Amino acid sequence: MKYRGLLLLAVGVLTFGSLATAQSSQEFADKEGKFKLTLSGEWKPVTYSDAVGRQKTEFVYRDRSEGLLKISKETLAGSLADLIRQEEENLKIYRSGFEGASREPFGGGPLSGIRLSFYTVDSGRRAANTYYYLQDKNAVWVLRFTGKRGSLDTIRNLTDQIARSFQSL
Repeated sequence: MKYRGLLLLAVGVLTFGSLATAQSSQEFADKEGKFKLTLSGEWKPVTYSDAVGRQKTEFVYRDRSEGLLKISKETLAGSLADLIRQEEENLKIYRSGFEGASREPFGGGPLSGIRLSFYTVDSGRRAANTYYYLQDKNAVWVLRFTGKRGSLDTIRNLTDQIARSFQSL
């Protein structure tokens, strides 16, 4: 009986802890980059000045090796599928140990597009990469998530939530 009480207490603490982490979210708006998104879980913004003095923001999950998000905007010259096909060819050539994983339609938020996930070798370590290509009229926002293989893979629900919350301003 007393073990049952301890077991219930442990389950309650673990459940509450995971719910608190899963429910914690923070909206982030980048007026210079002209976008906003909602960060879920342990994702945090890190703002710095680049070599030219421009303000840049990246997003980190726990530490940079576990999860890093960089956001860029590109002009769409042709179709989204053509852009992704060309990028995938470039990744095969320029990223060491490129191993394709999956390409799938992505939506559910204000912008929709394609989710591309793959593996590479970065500085001798195996890395997981998930890129979200979100079409916004004649532009494409690219959300590039990178992290340790096994770490980034386990937080797909968080990366999907962040990508679904993404909006251009």
